[in-house]
Amino acid sequence: MKLDKNPLFRKVVSPWYDSDFFCLMISIFAGHVFYFSTAGISVALEHQQYQGYCWVPITLMSLSGILLVANLFRILSRMISRSTEEE
Repeated sequence: MKLDKNPLFRKVVSPWYDSDFFCLMISIFAGHVFYFSTAGISVALEHQQYQGYCWVPITLMSLSGILLVANLFRILSRMISRSTEEE
C-alpha cells in the first residue's frame, strides 16, 4: 500500500508577505501614499507652473488606491472565512 504524498493533516504554510500583519502594514502605507498624493494634486493645481505635472500624483493616487483596495479585500475575506470556520 502506497503512502499518500500529500496528507490532509498538514497545514499549508503561507509566505511571509501574505500574512495578515504584512497586508495590514501595506494597507496603512498605501493609505499614507494616497493622502500624500491628494496633497500633491492640490499643490499642483494651485501653481500654474506645476499644472503640467499633475499626472504624477494622479498616477500615484490611482496605484496606491488599487493596492489599498486589494489588500483590504484580502484582509476582509480572511476575516469572513475565519468567522465561518469558527461556527
